[in-house]
Amino acid sequence: MGLRSLGVAVAGLGRIGRVHSEILAYRVEKARLVAVMDVVEELARSTAERFKVKAYTDYDSMLKDPEVDAVFVTTPTYLHHDMIVKALEAGKHVFTEKPITVTADEAVDVVTRADRAGLKLMVGYMRRFDDAYSEAKRRIASGEIGKPVAFLNVARDPGAPPGWAQDPKLSGGIFLDMLSHDFDMARFLIGSEVKRVYVSGGAVLYDEIKAKGDLDLVNVSFEFENGVYGVVHGSRKSVFGYDLRTEVLGTEGTVYVGSAVDPNLAVGVKSGVVLRGVQWFWARFYEAYVREDQAFVDSVLNDAPPPITGLDGLRVVEVAEACWRSIQEGRPVEVVKRL
Repeated sequence: MGLRSLGVAVAGLGRIGRVHSEILAYRVEKARLVAVMDVVEELARSTAERFKVKAYTDYDSMLKDPEVDAVFVTTPTYLHHDMIVKALEAGKHVFTEKPITVTADEAVDVVTRADRAGLKLMVGYMRRFDDAYSEAKRRIASGEIGKPVAFLNVARDPGAPPGWAQDPKLSGGIFLDMLSHDFDMARFLIGSEVKRVYVSGGAVLYDEIKAKGDLDLVNVSFEFENGVYGVVHGSRKSVFGYDLRTEVLGTEGTVYVGSAVDPNLAVGVKSGVVLRGVQWFWARFYEAYVREDQAFVDSVLNDAPPPITGLDGLRVVEVAEACWRSIQEGRPVEVVKRL
């Protein structure tokens, strides 16, 4: 007999872990937040008190909790592989924040293990659940803009990431830590895999990022297997706030998500257009996180494939690794498919 509700634990209580905890506690049907875990005892204790659940500082102990049916892995990227493996070995379904792992080898390992164990593994690319992106997908699929021929994307964060995320050995760098969302959305909207990439860019905004071997300003040109062409521009700095814009050009029209005008509020006066700006992605995508978490819980309870699979996560890592090879070798690079 299947589960009637899903007991969930959140491991890693940084900003995204606390958001998932809140959503699972209050917004997701048939989900029961039963435990939270963080190596910082005070953070684990205070979060557990807020949601009236069990607190753990040891991940292995939390995995032994019989009330835990599924684990949300919301720790830094370099910890994902081992934590996903341990959860699968303990018989737990896994939702992992993006990116799935730091390397394609690690991603292949966890995807293979999840398939072998018959357990769900979902990757957190929440933009797929955003109203605007979901509608864009529907309109493209309906043929409203004709045949897609180009994908164009601008992604700019307000500032540099936290310390560990500036080290590409730990985070996968700008291509995986930041632009993996954009690569996933390109695959989602176009409905095809990326075939080839060519990257230009550098570290021109932050000395600390340059010192750790990462980049903070890049332009990625790529070609899909179905012949569509794409461009992703990424920057680690946008002084007025979070800046995300996407276009899909078709033979009969164009779909726009976001624009130079804030999608939430803009005021036009004699001196020009005044933008409020979205300071960070919580304001833009909170409801998408709710739908994402609900989709994971539903996939487990209904024994259905998760809408964003481990294989989706692997494909993004493969694109990111091709981007690194392209910038290092100064040439177009084929994306190598591992599974």
